[in-house]
Amino acid sequence: MTNKLNRWLLVFGAICLGSCVGTASAQAPPRVPLLTSGWMAGFHYGVPVKWSMALAYVLPAMRDDWQPFAAAEPGIGGWRASIGALKSTGELGRGYLVRVSALRTSKKKWRAPASTTFVGPELQFMPIFAIGARVGGFFRVQGKGERGLLTGDLSLLF
Repeated sequence: MTNKLNRWLLVFGAICLGSCVGTASAQAPPRVPLLTSGWMAGFHYGVPVKWSMALAYVLPAMRDDWQPFAAAEPGIGGWRASIGALKSTGELGRGYLVRVSALRTSKKKWRAPASTTFVGPELQFMPIFAIGARVGGFFRVQGKGERGLLTGDLSLLF
């Protein structure tokens, strides 16, 4: 990935996170759940997995407008498995996702050691039409290379 694209992804992620922090503090009336339960899918482009497709099952339970989910995400540069919660904050596909993920890189990864497993938290913010950004901080649990990994990608839908 070029330095210009990498900087663009980081700036976009910072803007999305800043918006997330600014809107999280405001008191809002309860929202209609994004989905009562069922399957959701989404696409991601970023570091280190390149292109990936997420498939998640949203559980029927809900607590404080947060819905739990479990997800699998195969990609060109590796795969992720996640558990977390999502919250819809608007009618136009706005929302947040918080998850804990296991990330395994392959030989075709970007800016990460190959064949290494990482575990860590991720935050995804979708400001409008379920388009947004996801950032994560991971710790290496198996393999060689760096002890930590910062990830970032652009997201569409889940």
